[in-house]
Amino acid sequence: MRWTWLLLVLVLAGCGVRPTDPVSAGDPPVGAAPGPILFFLKAGKLAPVVRQTGHLGTVPDAVTLLLAGPNPQEAAAGYATMLPAGALGASVGALDQGVVSVSLSAPLETLPELAKDQIVCTVTAVHAQTGARAANLLVRLTGPPSATQVDGYPTVTARPETQAPAQGRSCPLLH
Repeated sequence: MRWTWLLLVLVLAGCGVRPTDPVSAGDPPVGAAPGPILFFLKAGKLAPVVRQTGHLGTVPDAVTLLLAGPNPQEAAAGYATMLPAGALGASVGALDQGVVSVSLSAPLETLPELAKDQIVCTVTAVHAQTGARAANLLVRLTGPPSATQVDGYPTVTARPETQAPAQGRSCPLLH
């Protein structure tokens, strides 16, 4: 029995694995996906589209692509947008306590609900594509006050996995 323990100790000691300090692996990958998921409209309903960019990119990158509208191939396939072409800018904040804020350059009242849904669903989809948990993500849209608004910047907050803003629509899944 004594020889068994000695043999076990020698085998374990000679395995060649030695402890080290943590080794930095650099920044996390941006993604190995063919591209971000953008939400456009097809036959008047929200529809996910993978924009073939060769890399996933970031949530702000995806919002920029979304605001540019469908590319020629997507348009030929019947995809459209309710977002005003070239007339809308946005800045996307970092995730903060489960909330991603998207500040738009146009008053929220000027955007159709489907346009807001496109942004909310795109932010949520790309957030999930990066490997982050999107189940409890909130997307907060803000915009400057309209000419008739006097009480500050309006805000719409949506939890996309349950309901998109105001209309009870959910973000469709990519099949």
